[in-house]
Amino acid sequence: MEGSAMLLRPARPADQDALYEVALRTGDGGADGTDLFDDSRILGDVYVGPYLNLEPRLAFTLDIEGPAGYLLAALDTPDFENRCSRSWWPILRERYPLTAKRRATDAELVSLIHQPPTRPADLVSAYPSHLHIDLLPRVQGQGYGPRMLATMLTVLADAGSSGVHLGVAPGNSRAQRVYRALGFDDWQLLDDELVMVRALP
Repeated sequence: MEGSAMLLRPARPADQDALYEVALRTGDGGADGTDLFDDSRILGDVYVGPYLNLEPRLAFTLDIEGPAGYLLAALDTPDFENRCSRSWWPILRERYPLTAKRRATDAELVSLIHQPPTRPADLVSAYPSHLHIDLLPRVQGQGYGPRMLATMLTVLADAGSSGVHLGVAPGNSRAQRVYRALGFDDWQLLDDELVMVRALP
């Protein structure tokens, strides 16, 4: 395999800033989203912070000469959504008030913070877990992603999950190929993401 040996380790609190940077650098459908957002931390606050704080046992850092990616999951999606509603979104609502004038891309995320979507019941009943994975460009295309995902599928299955889902940008064909090679199938196009699913084990 190309590249350095993979070190996938539990995420640490000290990783937060670096993992937020990963979220930003992959925030445009897998490409660099730095120029899309005025607030460089909002993507991390929405898509990384909840897992580091509320589901730390399923939060992993890809460490190759420093944090180069993350693998985040929630075992029980409805329970995770409820915990976010109680203890994560309220903090962010104070940080990102609706009354502030913002760039459209930032404003869209602020709307999600104030009215967070929930996954459909028929999705989470069959595929209760979900995951997120992002890698910096310097480690993409070297085989780390599939290995990381295979690790998480094993972790979730061992924890008793019956299935897992994820969302991917409809135009991110490279990521979709990786997921399909690992047994994921298309479930449904929801808003601006393709939801893909896989039964476990």
